[in-house]
Amino acid sequence: MFIFISLYKKFLNYINLILIFIILKFKVMKNKISPILSMGAVLFSFMLTTLFPSCNDDLAADSYYTFTGEMMSDFLDNHEDFSQFKRIVERAGRMDLLASRGARTLFPPVNSGVEDFLKERGYASVEDIPASFCDTLVKACLVERTLYTYNLSETHQESNQLDLPVIIVTDGDTVDANGMTLSVINRRAAIINELKNDSVENGVVHPVDKVIVPNTSLGASLLDDNHQDFTIFYEALKRTALLDSLSRYRDDDYEVWKNNYKEFTQSMHIGNEDYVGKRPDHRYSGFTLFIVPDKVLYEKYSDRFNESMTMDQKIDALYDLAVEKYDDNISAGIFGLDKTDPATGKTYKELYWNKSSLKSRHNPLNMFLSYHILDRLFTSTAKLINCWQINTAYADPTEWVGTMLDFSTIKLEKVYSTIDPAVEYERDFYINHSQACAYNNYERIRGAHLTTPENADNFSLNVAYYYVDDVLAYDQTMRNKVMNTRMRIDVLTLWPELTTNNIRLCGNPTQGYNAGDNSEEGTEAGGHNYYLPPGYLKNVKFSENTIFFLERPIVQWSNMGGDVVGILGTSYDITFRLPNVPPGTYELRLGYTALESRGIGQVYVDGIPQGLPMDMRIFGNDGSIGGLYNGWAGWRNKDENAGGIYTTEELEENARIMKNNGYYSAPKGLFWGNDGTDAPRYSPNTCTSYYNCVNLLRSKICNVEVKPNTHHTVRLRSVLTSGETSDFTLDYLELVPIDICGAGGLGEDLY
Repeated sequence: MFIFISLYKKFLNYINLILIFIILKFKVMKNKISPILSMGAVLFSFMLTTLFPSCNDDLAADSYYTFTGEMMSDFLDNHEDFSQFKRIVERAGRMDLLASRGARTLFPPVNSGVEDFLKERGYASVEDIPASFCDTLVKACLVERTLYTYNLSETHQESNQLDLPVIIVTDGDTVDANGMTLSVINRRAAIINELKNDSVENGVVHPVDKVIVPNTSLGASLLDDNHQDFTIFYEALKRTALLDSLSRYRDDDYEVWKNNYKEFTQSMHIGNEDYVGKRPDHRYSGFTLFIVPDKVLYEKYSDRFNESMTMDQKIDALYDLAVEKYDDNISAGIFGLDKTDPATGKTYKELYWNKSSLKSRHNPLNMFLSYHILDRLFTSTAKLINCWQINTAYADPTEWVGTMLDFSTIKLEKVYSTIDPAVEYERDFYINHSQACAYNNYERIRGAHLTTPENADNFSLNVAYYYVDDVLAYDQTMRNKVMNTRMRIDVLTLWPELTTNNIRLCGNPTQGYNAGDNSEEGTEAGGHNYYLPPGYLKNVKFSENTIFFLERPIVQWSNMGGDVVGILGTSYDITFRLPNVPPGTYELRLGYTALESRGIGQVYVDGIPQGLPMDMRIFGNDGSIGGLYNGWAGWRNKDENAGGIYTTEELEENARIMKNNGYYSAPKGLFWGNDGTDAPRYSPNTCTSYYNCVNLLRSKICNVEVKPNTHHTVRLRSVLTSGETSDFTLDYLELVPIDICGAGGLGEDLY
């Protein structure tokens, strides 16, 4: 009887939760709740509690419903093939953890996998493994959320209890004896297909064939252990002392002062949504290296390198190649080589362009290698590029990010269109690639193909490395051809800390707004909204009453890539650096979503106010913008859809009117919505092109003259007179060379 009562009460709770969820859905999607729906939900809930009154809560302790299901600890007890791992858990003192309630994922190795591990490490038995290492092994295979393999993307990244990456690849390249695709963890352990997705009461268990061994080394040790394929590059890193610079990992000061930062409260809400922000747990630093293997140098630069050369000769050859890439007057200005050293009266190029000054940041080999090192950690290709909401029929997913070579930028691109059908494949990663177009005189720039090293660790605590099949350089080809285009830059890529600390691209973007967004516990697959304390990001300053808020990616939201930065507060004031681009004049734009709850901000560039304050409450059909729009998301062009009401000629003329008013429609290459799968593909039946949305706009801020060896800044300051908090949205920036978008320029497409 009491069990029935307990189950009945749970049923009532579930009904109420479902009703609340429906209300929240309507609230988010419509920004207001239908009064009839709201009243109906309340009446229905009242009927249930009236017709079925609750029972006395003061029951005897032995009358409560008692749970009798299998926990993870019971799973290990009940399955003999995990007896070895069970003993590891016992020696770590973690059986109580596996017996506790929660929602976890466990990847326990079968006995044969443990036996292989013991042989590899030289242990006679599990009893020889130090207890502290047993604890490490348990934490390495435990994720604090439930993951089922049928919900995983091709490359999925999680964090284990050590706060280290768990990278699960299910790409069809690895199959079991039955020909079934295997999911492989950290390129070490395969999830056993016959045993996976075994639900227990506190999560799910995925047995694996090998022990998951975490790499807890720092960067120098990782490269030292695995450099047999890139001896030249590794030796150059040592001689330039760049190898020593890969030691930064955790900011211990943040561990202290983060607790002094105020908690996020509901009064800090974004517009009409009740997001709750999580303060980052840690502040890690990291690096990603793009390494050129010896084999590539021997094959592509056979006139410079061969295997019979001494290492000194090989380093000299690499030095000479670096000189060739950066020996021009523009490069000298960008990197300050033409500046005079006050102590000697010589330029930095005169002082340090020699083979005895390899450790100087002004040395060509040092510069060359620094450009191969990103200032952030990409432990897998899953987060290399945000591919969500990119219509690949029009554009390839692309990111522009900084490197360890100051004043430089690198282009990361997932190329969907075939480059060379004879030898290369679609949907692959390239660096500094450019399709043939008017902006590069119809010359395709191949760039370098990125691959993940096979049969070797390629990431550790703070460093990851990948192979590229050609050298990279911020040379004239990169600056004058690849970057001579409209550069659309996701704001979340401006700050390395967001990538390194798994704040950018966290969680499952196909999971819409739900109760997890109202909790610090987050949503499925680690989806969190974050608010950042002042000082967390480098090169960003904001006032004490400014709230720097990051919304997790949701593909149903009309933000580029599904995520966005919200600058909140009654009088926010924030200053940050512009991305690095080659010297020249650019049109600077900000892409955003207009809403009635948005704010009004004055934009400054290098401290100088630019035009009138930007009002993010005004939609594209407002008279001050003058856009032609067929409702919120109707097709605007009659030639593209029979339901449209505007001709191509009318829209071309309207684009000129909008541009004269300082605005552009949003791009056709971006969309919001979901086609019902976990892939970022566009479907006209379920997705909406940004170009057609009346509240999705790009606003011209100003023309910016980018000067050599100079960092430029943007400042945003609230000018709302109201005391209410408002949201100034930072979605994406565009930097467009003036010879493309200016008078007499080459002209832009709509993508």
